[in-house]
Amino acid sequence: MAQTIVLNASRKAGLRQFVKFCIIGATSAAIDWSIFTVLFLHNWNPNVAQLISFSIAVSNGFLWNSLWTFRGLGAGPRHEQFVKFLAVNLVGLALTLAINNGVFFLFVGHVLRQGEPDKLHAYLSKAVALVLVAFWNFIANKKWTFSGEAAA
Repeated sequence: MAQTIVLNASRKAGLRQFVKFCIIGATSAAIDWSIFTVLFLHNWNPNVAQLISFSIAVSNGFLWNSLWTFRGLGAGPRHEQFVKFLAVNLVGLALTLAINNGVFFLFVGHVLRQGEPDKLHAYLSKAVALVLVAFWNFIANKKWTFSGEAAA
């Protein structure tokens, strides 16, 4: 009985963390999409636009996840946590770029490039990547970046 209560509480805590992570992820995604859109609509290369929007969005994500979602969790100094968070998100960025280009290729038969006239498929590709990469980012950050009892 007690083991079941502890297991249920643990699942609820993990679910609460995931919901918080998704809320912060939504704000970071809004930042990412907004910056990406402005640059993309000004005919920047989609991959360069993604790199810039990513950099700003990941900084927002670290700040709020460390203060709210995983508050007090993770071992090591804060700057080391940021490096881990950045590393997880860099893998996420690589996945995003690969998924963006792969899904776009499935839609139109070639990868994204500057001045791409097919913006609808570019955005659909980005949406697919966002959903898939969100799961990677949450699990990796929970298990690595913010693992442990308390930050030093």
